[in-house]
Formats: sequence, C-alpha cells, structure tokens
Amino acid sequence: MTVNVQKPIVWINDCNCVVDESLLTEAVLWLSNSPMQSVKHIYKHGEYAAVTVNREKVHIHRLLMEYEIKGKLSRQLYVHHLDGNKMNDALSNLSIMIGTAHTSYHTKGLKRNQQQRQNISEANRRRKGIKMAKRVHIPLNELSEKLKNGQSINSIAKEYHCDWTTVKARIVKNPELLEAGL
Repeated sequence: MTVNVQKPIVWINDCNCVVDESLLTEAVLWLSNSPMQSVKHIYKHGEYAAVTVNREKVHIHRLLMEYEIKGKLSRQLYVHHLDGNKMNDALSNLSIMIGTAHTSYHTKGLKRNQQQRQNISEANRRRKGIKMAKRVHIPLNELSEKLKNGQSINSIAKEYHCDWTTVKARIVKNPELLEAGL
C-alpha cells in the first residue's frame, strides 16, 4: 500500500512500553524517507520495544537518541537505560555510552563460578571467524622437575600434547624454572 500524504500517526502500544508518543512520531518521520501509514504498532523485538520504519525493525531507545542528536549512532555507542527497565524509553531515562563502559557498568562486581567461565570459554570457541588457541595447563612444579631431570623442551611438549613454543613461553615467563633446571 502506497501512502501519498502523511496523516497523524496513531500508536498502538502492544508491549506497554513507556514512551513519549509525540516525540516518537517526530523521530519516526525524521527517519522515514516517505509518508507512512497512520496506524503504527509498538512491539517487543528481543528485549526492547521497537517500531517498523522503512520496512526495518528499529529499537525505540536507539531511534530516540539518534533523533535527539540528529544523526546516526555508531556501532561502538550504546543507549543505556538509566533505571534498568528496558521498556522505559522516556528520553530522560536514556543516555549514550561507549560500548566498553556500558559492558563494564553491567558486569562490574559480577562473580562467575568455574562452570560459567567454562561455558563462556566454550561459546567463544564456537564463534564464527574467531580462532582461539586451547590453553594447555602445565603445572609449574612438574615442569621444574622435568627440567631438573634434563628432559628436553620437545619431549615435555609431546607429553603435554602441545607445541614446544608453549613450553618455552612458560619457561620464559617463569625464569626461576630455568635456573632450577640448570
């Protein structure tokens, strides 16, 4: 359906988010490159409220901040909900943060147990495009004993199923092992 003349937009808030509808209307018209339907839905997309503009789903919190600064936000910038409620898209509840600061804010003081760390590590290994070397655990006391007994770096590496450079790196990182081995 083609709309030639823009009529006032009526919002149907399907997800009960908190938003200034007049500001949202201005932001949507600012982003849109043509007139749009007069009845628009606010729905939940992922964890956030969203609207459709130019056949694309746009999160409302990000749209409102882009409208506020009158430009696109780079992918390194995040829109943070100050009260933690992802459905509160009032402009007074939103702020722009750099990605690293935003992640740090949400994970500060978070303690993860060993199982959670292993799950994160495993998920990172399965990611596309990222090759991560497996960490080989070589106990330093055993490494020290093997060096004292005159065992070569290559034979130690074969025993732990790793490359000789891994063993060499542990020795360089802990020079007291080399002194103990000589």
